Amino acid sequence: MRDSSGESATRTFLHRPFNFLVTLAVIGTTVFSQYQENSWCIILFVLCRMVDGGPVKAIRAAFRNPFFLAILALVVLDTIGLLFTHNRDAGSRLVEKEATLVAIALVLCGGKFADGGDYRRLMTGFCVILLAACFYCFTMAWNHYHRMPDKDISVFFYHSLTRYIGQNAVFFTVYMIFGLLYLLYHPLATGPFPRWLRQSLQVLMVILFVVFILLLSSKLLLVVTALLLANFILQRYIRLQRYVNIALMGLLGMMLCLWLVVSDNPIRDRYLDLERGEISIVRQSTFDNNTMFNGASIRLLQWKYANEILREHHAWVFGVTGGDSQDLLNDKYRQAKLFMGVPHTRQRGFTDYNFHNQYIETTVRSGLLGLAIFLYCCWLMIVLAERRRTAEAAFTVLTLLSICTTQSFLTLQHGVFAFAFMPLILLYSPRGRQ
Repeated sequence: MRDSSGESATRTFLHRPFNFLVTLAVIGTTVFSQYQENSWCIILFVLCRMVDGGPVKAIRAAFRNPFFLAILALVVLDTIGLLFTHNRDAGSRLVEKEATLVAIALVLCGGKFADGGDYRRLMTGFCVILLAACFYCFTMAWNHYHRMPDKDISVFFYHSLTRYIGQNAVFFTVYMIFGLLYLLYHPLATGPFPRWLRQSLQVLMVILFVVFILLLSSKLLLVVTALLLANFILQRYIRLQRYVNIALMGLLGMMLCLWLVVSDNPIRDRYLDLERGEISIVRQSTFDNNTMFNGASIRLLQWKYANEILREHHAWVFGVTGGDSQDLLNDKYRQAKLFMGVPHTRQRGFTDYNFHNQYIETTVRSGLLGLAIFLYCCWLMIVLAERRRTAEAAFTVLTLLSICTTQSFLTLQHGVFAFAFMPLILLYSPRGRQ
């Protein structure tokens, strides 16, 4: 994957103030889950690209980029599935959502999108939007907490914390990691404030983002965050031989880990959840209301059902279509009498819970052909990270590929946007201090 323009033009897409504001609007409406406004912003985003240099030039540039072609092929395959699905409404909603992949890739691949200065301004704006979202969520949770008679601190953790902006906690953690990566490896964009103030704000934002990631408590992404922080500390301070700083940070990290292990807190409970239930229950064909699942066992069961669906419908090559995949999984839940084991959710059960793995989700929807295209997209991301040779690029790609193993990342608008935007914007990132 390469810079899509191949030109030496000095004027970039983001250099135009209106284009820059529209890009921020797309990010803001995505983060705050304003779906109707987000759709209009994305349409305006594409129109701005068509005006900037002309539609023919933009389309030609995009079609020279293999990542855009792979994304386009994936969406076209799901669009063809509309001709064969039994649930055209569900299939249409899927294609409409995936169209965002094509739209974002077209804008970023359709010409010179940014330079180093544009990248810093945009990512600074991205971090400010995340900061606003964090403050909003925490303020709303704090107000809710004070109105509660039992003072349940769970309102500050996981999905409860991000429900105020309509976000899945795991998906929002991905955005927080992208913001954290920028703050660790690049300075905030130059503004009217003195340098010391910008640096102080940047340090505070790093601390806040790390704390918020802890509160969101995604087991996999907490590990990714720990790895990227350890990598940053080793690169930044070992080379400078500031052993006292290393010792202090290591002590702080050990104290934090010790608190998480010994105290009664929702973060610890997220990992202890793996001890509840037994993996062996996935061999059962039916379940009762007392069956206890953990994060691993329910995923293994869903993946088992994926294999059964593909085998029963002889759909290994082309899949069962995006419109039918969830309906067939819901049938499996009903046949197994699968319930949550929690009184207020028993009636609903696991209905509409997806496969929680994008690789498997894609295979069930579009068969091995769709999986091959999706894996090619992933391979292009790996190639991009290898060519950039920066920690920022490496951890961006690692985060995206990892989250796809435990979440169906392209089933929500937040995941669709991140999957297309974050790898492509790296094409314009400066090397920074790596």
